[in-house]
Amino acid sequence: MKSIVFDNAGTILERVTALLDMSSKKLLFETNTIGITNQNNDRIIVVIQTPTHELIKEHGTIHHFLKEHPTQFEISYSHERFSKEDVINAVCNDKASIDDVKTSAKSLIGKYNIEICSGSALIIDMKKGRIDYVYTAGGMFFKDTRNVIDYINKLGLNIYIASGDNKQSLSKIASILNIPQSNIFDTMNMKGKQEIVEMLQKNGNYVYMVGNNTNDQLAIKQANCGILTLEQGETVPNSLIKSADYIINSIIEVIHILKED
Repeated sequence: MKSIVFDNAGTILERVTALLDMSSKKLLFETNTIGITNQNNDRIIVVIQTPTHELIKEHGTIHHFLKEHPTQFEISYSHERFSKEDVINAVCNDKASIDDVKTSAKSLIGKYNIEICSGSALIIDMKKGRIDYVYTAGGMFFKDTRNVIDYINKLGLNIYIASGDNKQSLSKIASILNIPQSNIFDTMNMKGKQEIVEMLQKNGNYVYMVGNNTNDQLAIKQANCGILTLEQGETVPNSLIKSADYIINSIIEVIHILKED
């Protein structure tokens, strides 16, 4: 039995992002939020589960929102293990507000014609206790994504998505691409993605993993066949490149790998 696990943003979805730099209040249209986070090992990414169109109706500071709605956020990327309580306590004096989320969301929609809004998130410096960036992400399917997923479905492989994005956006993507909702794993960190691959292997699956950045590295290494896609055009470290069995520049090349493997 064979299964294939896809990351979402940068893998099946061409990602676009509007980041608000909280120190300068400048907007950056930079997709590589993992790369920005990796510039400082004290930084983490916190994904807000509340859909952005609902989140921007809230008022007050982001700290207040996190404190009042602890079930509505998850840590999707970090170099160390932190709890939600750690996050809430770390930003207790930070003045970033829901209005900053509104700014990033409106800027994203104003600049891009997105098919999917992946939601809003925070890059937090846990040591300094501050929110460095507030961002909203979304994207458009890469031009060959639908054809690749259709081909894999016809082959009879089980398709999974394991992503750091929120549940609502991944559910919409699954519906569009005809992937079972039960095969969607949202707000997955590096270890979580690896554990999904390992779980499938323990259940007797030969597993392909397709990802695009360092948050996919453990899963790519764990997989029977690890595929690194560079279609998003982001710079990735050599350690990630070395961990992959295949390096591709377009998702369409997944079909060629499946035919050969």
